[in-house]
Amino acid sequence: MSAVLDAPARDSTPVLPADVQYPLEPAALGLDSRVRCYELRPGRAPLFIERVDPRLANAEDFHAWLAATRPTIDRLIVDHGGIVLRGFPVRDTPDFVRLTGEFPQFQSGYAGGRAPRSAIKGHVMESTRLAPSVHLILHSEMAYVRDYPRRIAFYSRVTAPVGGETTIGDMRDLVAAMPAALVEKLQRHGTRMASNYGPRAVSMDATYAHMDLRGWNQAFYTEDPAEVERICAAKGLEPIWNADGSLTVLTPLEPLVEHPITGQRLFRSVIHVPPQAENAELTRELRSRQQYPTGATLGNGEPLSEDELQTLRTLCRERGAAWPWQDGDVMILDNLQVWHGRNPYEGAREVQVALLD
Repeated sequence: MSAVLDAPARDSTPVLPADVQYPLEPAALGLDSRVRCYELRPGRAPLFIERVDPRLANAEDFHAWLAATRPTIDRLIVDHGGIVLRGFPVRDTPDFVRLTGEFPQFQSGYAGGRAPRSAIKGHVMESTRLAPSVHLILHSEMAYVRDYPRRIAFYSRVTAPVGGETTIGDMRDLVAAMPAALVEKLQRHGTRMASNYGPRAVSMDATYAHMDLRGWNQAFYTEDPAEVERICAAKGLEPIWNADGSLTVLTPLEPLVEHPITGQRLFRSVIHVPPQAENAELTRELRSRQQYPTGATLGNGEPLSEDELQTLRTLCRERGAAWPWQDGDVMILDNLQVWHGRNPYEGAREVQVALLD
């Protein structure tokens, strides 16, 4: 999950009852009778694909099934916005690495990313190290940069006993629900994202006091400023080195994009996200000193009006949903069509992430 944060929240995304399911015939989806399929909301993401054949609990049988059904799985991720694989033999990190290795990897990786996370094994990363009290609001992964993963996978290795659901928002009808004047304004001006990184960090560890203090070397996985500039040039970013050694990156973005397969126009931006983080006081102090405070504006540097922001936030929140997760669940989302977030939680929780194309 990217570091698009809400303040520590009493509220969280509502959790759907797990026992209210809307079955779909596997054969009609192009799958066989070894699985059962259902939705928790008719016509809304995600599609659950659950093992019923005990032979698919064997890793080799599962991967043979996955290889044979990959074209269908790819289509279902697009058609339904995302899928949840449940009951399959994904028991630990190597299993998740192997599963996601069946899909094309996002080659740019997490360079320039803002969430406090580290690599675990190969292309698999932590979801985030943010405090359990933080409610991550719905967002499209890496919506603050031009180059982004088309798909993102989540693996629940340890499910929190209270809360902690990875939430989703099916945004396929969001643009159609937005006021026409707002759509026109976004299309006319575009948006600009300002991202701030701290000076070079002594350690490459992903723990730090605030996302704006993440060392530029931590964010770009290099100790060489010239390499940072090369990465920025390749991604269409404008790096600004500040006198204290910190880094500001400006990114012009198109907030309305066309899905590469469906052709549907979708909203991809963080312009509506409030400038909040785990420590609100530190956030205010840091951003009062930044030439370009972290966050998104219109391309001309102006913010949306408060009414426009509230309209966007309400529309996004209305599309949010969560459900009880189980250990071993794997969710793969179409990153443009369906956003994700996280509910606050108590107890142990470990969710791993892979960025896919």
